[in-house]
Amino acid sequence: MDEERRVISDDPENSETPLDLLSGWVTPNRLFFVRNHFDVPTIDLDAWSLEVTGCVDRPRSWTWQEIDQLPQRSVFATSECAGNGRSFLQPTVGGVQWGAGAIGHAEWTGIPVHHLLDACQLSEDVCEIVFEGADQGTEPDHPEPMPFARSLPVEKALDHDTLLVTRMNGERLELNHGFPLRLFVPGWYGVASVKWLTRIRVIDHQFQGYFQTKKYTVQRDTGRGRQTIVVGPMAVKSEIIRPHAGEPLGIGTNRVFGVAWAGDDLVKDVDVSTDGGNTWQRAELLGIRAPYSWCLWEYLWSVEGEGEYELMARAVSEGGDVQPIGSNPLNGGYLINFSRPVTVRVESTRISDAKPADAETMLYDMAGFAEENVRRPLDVDLEFSYGGGI
Repeated sequence: MDEERRVISDDPENSETPLDLLSGWVTPNRLFFVRNHFDVPTIDLDAWSLEVTGCVDRPRSWTWQEIDQLPQRSVFATSECAGNGRSFLQPTVGGVQWGAGAIGHAEWTGIPVHHLLDACQLSEDVCEIVFEGADQGTEPDHPEPMPFARSLPVEKALDHDTLLVTRMNGERLELNHGFPLRLFVPGWYGVASVKWLTRIRVIDHQFQGYFQTKKYTVQRDTGRGRQTIVVGPMAVKSEIIRPHAGEPLGIGTNRVFGVAWAGDDLVKDVDVSTDGGNTWQRAELLGIRAPYSWCLWEYLWSVEGEGEYELMARAVSEGGDVQPIGSNPLNGGYLINFSRPVTVRVESTRISDAKPADAETMLYDMAGFAEENVRRPLDVDLEFSYGGGI
């Protein structure tokens, strides 16, 4: 079978990572999901620039050649669309009808945003940092053309892991992934990571852009009534990758395998149920566990009787957040992190004898690669601290 993304919509392209083909910690670029709100812009690299304006003492712009020469650091992180899993909601909610594959994990390499903001000298009255892309378009309730734009709180924008990314898994960004430069905000839903970045605006008020007020918000009940909250940090979540729904299994030991993530937190545990959520057993976490990153897990399930079984998984973060069993209607079409049953059939004519060594072998080379690359950001930080600067 050819490995390719699963296309949900063509114009603009929205396509999923084929999770059933997952074979390691890092998602290859060619399989990494694509989320586009508008048509992909035409980029002339010779004419392209990034400008920083607004509440700064020294506004300025950078050409591509200047950006590409700045010292960079790398962060491994999982990126997920805030609407990932929308097609599983009942009743149906409008928007791109994602399955489970609007997610991927990669090594992101770029310049920490704070180095450019430091060079421009933020004013004292700064409230938020707005990031604008070169892509433009309209929405049914917004007929005037607008760029795609989102803002970050100052503290998140200044975080040393918030990057202006030029490379993904060591390769130059592809056009569909934001070439030549994109924002990447580890631990936050992908909507925050503006692609085709051309402008950073520093403002002294809360940003009221379309994709931060009309879209990508959820409701929360508080002591002051129901409030609108902007979608930001990722929720704790797990997915069963194998077996697939409807897959025939055998009597004996079957391997249940998946991934789990918790935004900027670590995954503490993953539990698996084979009876639709009535009872739970602890799965084994595999490979690297790191902030921002998904981890792999497996559960060796011993079964003696044939019939249909409902498999479920739930993740728990180090901070104590537990993946819910049911969806939250206040989330609308976002933050879809509830556990979904995967129905499989055990057949008496089949015999299964899964071994845990299968997973260890699969992960060995990828884990070694990741651990080696995680060390590289330290050299960049030292260069800045010793006066290399920008």
